[in-house]
Amino acid sequence: MVERARSAPLPVLVESGVVPSAEVLAELVPQLVAAETAGAYRDAPLRALMAANYRAFRNRRSLLLLDLERQVRPEELPWVRAVSAQHRSDARVRDSAHATLRHLAEVAVDGFPGTLLPNPLVRELAVLARRTGLDAPLVEELAADIFMGAFSPKFAAAAAVAGELLEGSLYERYYGIDYAAVHVLTEQGPRRPAFRGSGARHAPDFAALCHERAGQRPSGGFGGVAGNGAVIEQAQILTTHNLATLVHRVGVAPASGWAELARRCFASVCRLTDRARHERRPLGTVKDAAYAWRQMLFHLSLCDGATAAGVLAGLAEETARHPAPVAAR
Repeated sequence: MVERARSAPLPVLVESGVVPSAEVLAELVPQLVAAETAGAYRDAPLRALMAANYRAFRNRRSLLLLDLERQVRPEELPWVRAVSAQHRSDARVRDSAHATLRHLAEVAVDGFPGTLLPNPLVRELAVLARRTGLDAPLVEELAADIFMGAFSPKFAAAAAVAGELLEGSLYERYYGIDYAAVHVLTEQGPRRPAFRGSGARHAPDFAALCHERAGQRPSGGFGGVAGNGAVIEQAQILTTHNLATLVHRVGVAPASGWAELARRCFASVCRLTDRARHERRPLGTVKDAAYAWRQMLFHLSLCDGATAAGVLAGLAEETARHPAPVAAR
């Protein structure tokens, strides 16, 4: 209990296990983002008020909305807009937000390399990204049970960023992606009509590509949960679910190095594969193992050839630490 009450920098709390997961990290990050966003106000009492407002706003209940709708953002609240003239947006503010964004993203990627970034954390990183002025599209994990077959344009933009980083890489080859074609698709703009009334909120060509890769026919509305999940998975593969954006646009460079993160991802794959063998309903664990495998391939793709070969050569040693059925999988 005393250890859990410890006050220390985030990387120390993650390394010591006080912050044991990306989900717990996401619960702490709003406090830091509140201080960062409030720091742009000129008046000290107003900074304190805006920080408190941000923290209170983040305590609200979040909702999953249909048809790419989203909940209101903190900066859109009328009482926040009323004091917008007191908010600075100069280079100093942008640089500070960028430094905080990069630091928090590095803590998450370094601390939990095999874990999908949870939506609450992505949301906070996106707040900082907007304040930096960077073209850094960050995407949420979508819910298969309410997915309506469409993606917002930021998914296509995130896939294009991934292509800039990963074209010709192990990641592209393993997943059979043609990132050059993805780039052309996003540069040319939509060739297919968006859904009626959607305006520019949908990326129909990106959605069509995800459906094609998943072997699913677009339904134009609600589909089956399994089919929806397959389409969403392809979107995550194409975009790397924010990893490429964080590396290529934000400049994330974890202290542990990409090779070490790849090794830890593979250890997670083995551990989760072993756990799934003993579960009556292992789907969630199998999905987590697939996420860890995908992120391992991403990390490996950022290593040079010799380093990646060394990591791959050492995987058998990790596999040997686990029961034989794990190695067979």
